[in-house]
Amino acid sequence: MDPGLSTPAGQACADCHAPSSTFRDPESDHTTSMGVVSGRFGSRNAPSLMYAQLVPPLHFDHGQWYGGLFHDGRASSLEDQAAGPLLNPIEMNNPTRASVVDAVRRSSYADDFRRVYGPASLDDVDTAFADITEAISAYERSPVFAPFSSKYDRYLAHETAFTPQEQRGLALFERDCASCHPPPMFTDYSYVNLGIPKYQNNKFFVNDRMFNPDGFGYVDHGLADTVDDPAEDGKFRVPTLRDVSRTAPYGHNGYFENLPYMLEFHATRDGLSSSGAWEGPEVSANVDPRIGHLHLTAQDLEDLRVFLLTLDDAPPGK
Repeated sequence: MDPGLSTPAGQACADCHAPSSTFRDPESDHTTSMGVVSGRFGSRNAPSLMYAQLVPPLHFDHGQWYGGLFHDGRASSLEDQAAGPLLNPIEMNNPTRASVVDAVRRSSYADDFRRVYGPASLDDVDTAFADITEAISAYERSPVFAPFSSKYDRYLAHETAFTPQEQRGLALFERDCASCHPPPMFTDYSYVNLGIPKYQNNKFFVNDRMFNPDGFGYVDHGLADTVDDPAEDGKFRVPTLRDVSRTAPYGHNGYFENLPYMLEFHATRDGLSSSGAWEGPEVSANVDPRIGHLHLTAQDLEDLRVFLLTLDDAPPGK
């Protein structure tokens, strides 16, 4: 949570992954996060780090990709994930690993760092940077990121009962959603293209052309860029639904402002929403056919929403 780890100083990891907001961006006036340099915005919705410690490394199995961190799976470990924002010019904007190590040398916890990693641990840049990302990832592997303290967990342990509406929602979930979001993690870590439209108000589009030379023509190809395979165009990792009600906006680009809107899209993508036809997908290839025509009533959607609330973890100390 050290704001001195950016260039210029002023942005900590917690600015986009706040403990008070289930380790996602607490700012709600835009859907992608602004970095330490004013006006530089990322292209994607900052994901929650809850349960990230359980995401397997990116791997190919039975004809499909699974796992990997970030929406596109490009980091195969928490250490790799921690390194990314530190050196990303749109995020924490450190020009080199050496600048990150220098910031830790100047920090109030430098002596604590040396006590853990050794008296000379900050002398060699590459070794020190690896230890810094290891320290961050060690925190991300702590129980606070995976408490399993939801009503659903208590229900499994026979410590509480679901209301009739929660039971109806669970039945609908098992019928229509569990193939991609199986309990208990509520994700299979696979990759799909849901057919999410381009979010026209994404502030990434107005970044300096140095960071987005395509302007409004930018298309996010997701997993295809990670694995260099156009057959994976437009696919993003299926997120866990644990704590889902607290992690809005939804979709890799933050297109969906709230949970009812996201649920309605899953149900009606291929037809009409309550406000008319949906926009077409940002990437039209590989659109998943399992959603978009779920034939759910308004009551069904509300029952699903209420069930999903049971996946929220209890606040710390409760």
